[in-house]
Amino acid sequence: LNMKAPEMRLMDMPLFVWTWLITSFLLIGAMPVLAGAVTMMLTDRNFGTAFFDATGGGDPVMFQHIFWFFGHPEVYIMILPAFGVISHILPTFARKPLFGYSSMVYATASIAFLSYIVWAHHMFLTGMPVAGELYFMYATMLIAVPTGVKVFNWVATMWKGSMTFETPMLWALSFVILFTIGGFSGLMLGIVPADIQYHDTYFVVAHFHYVLVTGALWGIIAAVFYWLPKWTGKMYNERLGKVHFWWAMISVNVLFF
Repeated sequence: LNMKAPEMRLMDMPLFVWTWLITSFLLIGAMPVLAGAVTMMLTDRNFGTAFFDATGGGDPVMFQHIFWFFGHPEVYIMILPAFGVISHILPTFARKPLFGYSSMVYATASIAFLSYIVWAHHMFLTGMPVAGELYFMYATMLIAVPTGVKVFNWVATMWKGSMTFETPMLWALSFVILFTIGGFSGLMLGIVPADIQYHDTYFVVAHFHYVLVTGALWGIIAAVFYWLPKWTGKMYNERLGKVHFWWAMISVNVLFF
């Protein structure tokens, strides 16, 4: 942002830059909340306060509210830069421009905004009022809309493209597929009656890892393979890269599916 050419508008920036810009605002908003929760917990343990101690008139559930107000944006802090990486790699190896650039920018901003107002979908079993459960359930469903826009735009970018399947493209393609699986499992967890059954089970563990391992981690690995030649001036070994991909792809699905 600080180093772009003067004539370059915001809507001309690479999508990777957009995702980092929006991630920065998420960090600025979420981290002070975590710092406050940690400070309150430390004073409870060491200085005799009772913010979260029920025996002293505190509220243990308040800690969950404060933590998840940080914790849900934190998920998107990890995944949004990966969205930007994938939005670079897919057009490169599909030999087509990114489909729906503007909608991708607005979808990213919408995801960031909505991430601040859905935190209590982690807390359906804490005894919140029915009105609260309904609000957080519908808000969680709403966050699927901009996420779906991104997935459909990625698919449209690849549609009828002259695709080649080098190692970065394999990682990016598997990101789209596995992240979509993780997203659908997240929709199931966002429905209150279903979440009552799934809460604190390995279904939640699988959902979380499908989104973040095959999401954020896959994005990092794809970025390394994609930009390594530019970083080092040397080409990676394509055969070893594909062995790495298939080994990881099979292993992660055996582990979490």
